[in-house]
Amino acid sequence: MRKIYWRRNSLTPIIFLVLLICFITFITTFHINQESIISFIYHTPNNCDELARNSLLHQSTIPPYHLLIPYQEFAMRTSISCHSYKLDEPKKNPSKLHPRHSQYLRGKFPYIVPYSNITFNDIENFYTKILVTKKNQSKILQTSFASNISFENIPYIYKNDMWHPVGVISAQRTAILIPLQGRDFNAKTFIFNIHAFARRQLLTYTILLIEQVHPLGHRFNKGRLFNAGVRYIQNQESLNITCLILHDVDLIPENDGNFYTCEPIHPKHTTIRVQQVGSKRGYTRYYEFLIGGVLLLTMDLYKKVNGFSNLYWGWGGEDDDLSLRFIQRRICVVRPSDGLAIYAALPHPRGQRNNARFNLLTWSTIRLDTDGFAQIDPMIRFVEIQKRSTVTHIKLDVNANEDLYKAPSIEEYQSLTDQTDEHITTTRKTIITKKNVSTIT
Repeated sequence: MRKIYWRRNSLTPIIFLVLLICFITFITTFHINQESIISFIYHTPNNCDELARNSLLHQSTIPPYHLLIPYQEFAMRTSISCHSYKLDEPKKNPSKLHPRHSQYLRGKFPYIVPYSNITFNDIENFYTKILVTKKNQSKILQTSFASNISFENIPYIYKNDMWHPVGVISAQRTAILIPLQGRDFNAKTFIFNIHAFARRQLLTYTILLIEQVHPLGHRFNKGRLFNAGVRYIQNQESLNITCLILHDVDLIPENDGNFYTCEPIHPKHTTIRVQQVGSKRGYTRYYEFLIGGVLLLTMDLYKKVNGFSNLYWGWGGEDDDLSLRFIQRRICVVRPSDGLAIYAALPHPRGQRNNARFNLLTWSTIRLDTDGFAQIDPMIRFVEIQKRSTVTHIKLDVNANEDLYKAPSIEEYQSLTDQTDEHITTTRKTIITKKNVSTIT
């Protein structure tokens, strides 16, 4: 009896151990298969030679360059920030001066909300005649269009369509691009303030106001306006722009430690905290995936992602589409400290939402090479270009032709989703089969 009892008791831990080993084996195998699928989808090589050598691609119907994304869940869970990158902090060099070495940095920027009667001519007159005569820097200026102006008279000269600080050479040549439709007062308020802000950092800069004058109404296309503005800059070779600042018209920076310079290999997003002008609710932080508001990047990076999509009409979607383009091109975004990247938001009516944006975002990366900056020319017409020293005002017809924009129908969207599920299932089976064949061999 004792012998039999001992044997029964000894089998229990053995059975438990065998089950544990089987469970661990199953979990490990499942994890490896899942990682293989994810790695295959997200890390498909971009080089054509590598594609040709990848045997999996010949057995899978997943497009090698693209990934269809369930946008809303993806955006809320995905980080686009660089986690191991430090912002550029060059040493002081007068022949290539970084804003951090400017002697005019004061910290908090005393932005001004002017009176409603302000005009573009007023702004031009202020920076070319009024401010330049200010001798006492602590003097508060009063004008017919704004009061209590404490902007400093920082020595600047305008030549070859750019503003240059006197006595130093800026590290970069900057273009500030502002798209708009109908927000005339916000545009004047922004331009009036951004000159004083840029001069505190001793930037070499020019400002482009890119206005959609046709079509009017809710069919606003910010992506086409940015693409058109960048095309204009590219065609003005004498400007030799090295840093693009894509700036919403209603945002005014509040701290001059928020440097308006491009990083060499990453886009920089600076709209971290925003507070409505006159609001007592404090600052709002936006979701981490957002790169709208103010984005700084080089011309090369803009071309690498083919700029903005041209398909987003109305409010919303184009900025997140650009985020997906960055992810597709393996580009992460850097941000300054949230204590510096703060903005005052001017009041404005919210535009009509783009109800097609989620459908468009789902297949964003598929369109990357065929919908963007490289395709902008036939979609726009330059109606008028007004040049002042304080702003180049570009008026555009963005050609809202229905034939150029056909949002997917519900049936097309469902078909696209079904095809994606089928592609992923096929790929998983292919990878598992190849692993089994390899194991047998």
